[in-house]
Amino acid sequence: MTGARAWAIKLGSAGRCVPFCERHGIVGVGWRHVDAEVLASADHGELWEHVRDQCAWYGGDRRKIGVATGQLFRFARECREGDYIVYYDPPRKHVRIGRVASPIQFRDFELEPPDSEIDIWHFRRVELAPEPIPVLDFYGGLKGKLLGPRLSFWELHDAEAVAMLFHEGRVERVSDPELQQSYEALRDLLVLRSQSLTAEDWEWLVVDYLKAQGAYVDERKVGGSRAVIDVEASFDHGELGEELWRIQVKRYEGRQVGWEEVEADFRHAGEASFCYVSAFGFTDEARERADAEGVRLLEAGDFARFLLSAKMRPRLREKLRLPFD
Repeated sequence: MTGARAWAIKLGSAGRCVPFCERHGIVGVGWRHVDAEVLASADHGELWEHVRDQCAWYGGDRRKIGVATGQLFRFARECREGDYIVYYDPPRKHVRIGRVASPIQFRDFELEPPDSEIDIWHFRRVELAPEPIPVLDFYGGLKGKLLGPRLSFWELHDAEAVAMLFHEGRVERVSDPELQQSYEALRDLLVLRSQSLTAEDWEWLVVDYLKAQGAYVDERKVGGSRAVIDVEASFDHGELGEELWRIQVKRYEGRQVGWEEVEADFRHAGEASFCYVSAFGFTDEARERADAEGVRLLEAGDFARFLLSAKMRPRLREKLRLPFD
């Protein structure tokens, strides 16, 4: 493990390329028009010029060309055999960790349906850890770094934790299996209880969740007469990133929220980043479209670790019947 680095990769919008990659034992990126030989040999400046010339859809935008070049250079040149790669599978809500097992290669074959439109061209073979990790149980120190960035390939600066997850399945070791089972049962119970909170309770639970991550929230402007945006938060660290966020909170009893509802409120987010919270989750279409549009979706299960921390206001702790002072 000495010297190994850790990386994160996004395998298509809403994880649409994950099944294809897992069948073939690979992870990869798109950029089909980037020449494989140039990618394997060019320095950063030469690759930037090649991306500019081959990827006309960037329209000469130097920032976009630079972002694409950086991701390609990291995947092709900085990532090495023996490094670790982490990706999230949104439909199955779990995280997979692999170890790089080959140099970069180029897909030189066409695909038959249903894989004919899979946008994976430059790839590496990987050895996957035996078991996926449910995202609810994924190590908190890495979760935001994995879910937050809107990139295709980036570095995770905690290779030791990733290596432990790959080899042992956890960072926080629990020696007693019964203790682990009790922890999971308590977590699931709290998530279930949270779904019984009122719509107003959920607004305040979200406020406390954001403030626990260092956000500033003007509580005088939460919910109430605000027709669309329930919470506005600004913060400089945490899982949601460094910027202004506007959050809509919904609790529809036993019903998932669809994309049309998310989209209708997204229009009112303005220049701020937008997060939609639904206590009972989202439809598959909502997840796929939100991922493509850069909208962050959160549901009851995503608050599991926060619920266990009991860092919410006393009246919410009482309603959840948490055994903490």
